[in-house]
Amino acid sequence: MSRLRLPPAWLLVLIGLVLNVLAILMSSIVLDRLSGEIAELTEQKNANVYSIQLAWNSVETLERKREVLLLHISQAQHKPTDAVLNSAMMAQFEGWLMAPIPALTVENIPVLMMRVDKAQQRLRKQIDTYYLDNITITEVMIGLNDRIAWYKNIGLFLQVFGLALILARDLARKP
Repeated sequence: MSRLRLPPAWLLVLIGLVLNVLAILMSSIVLDRLSGEIAELTEQKNANVYSIQLAWNSVETLERKREVLLLHISQAQHKPTDAVLNSAMMAQFEGWLMAPIPALTVENIPVLMMRVDKAQQRLRKQIDTYYLDNITITEVMIGLNDRIAWYKNIGLFLQVFGLALILARDLARKP
């Protein structure tokens, strides 16, 4: 019967060391890069959440402005309002609606309400866009986390296998 010839012990140690170095390089380069990508995506996701909060605050502010507008027009029916107050109110609304508005009269209430509704709808569309972006970002992050787990498993395997080869040197010694 022929005897199985094993490679020299130094070759097993060398291969084991190379596998351990590869595992370390993979951990330090690939995993750091993927972690950096996740950090950037997390930052973008947080920025989107902040933008959603700002947009909701704007929707609520427009609703409060609508209430103030109705009160202002209601009071203007009973007693004349100051021209300065009227122009200040119009300037506020033009700023929030980003368009010129008609005079603040009872006859123009439907037009004013429609413009407030359109501005709120525009803000809600922005909220939807940010929300859908966050869903997409979350899906990408899940994929990156799966890749990180895969690379960690491969790195661990390379380390264990490399250590086994290094220990094989001791086992290969003849008594």
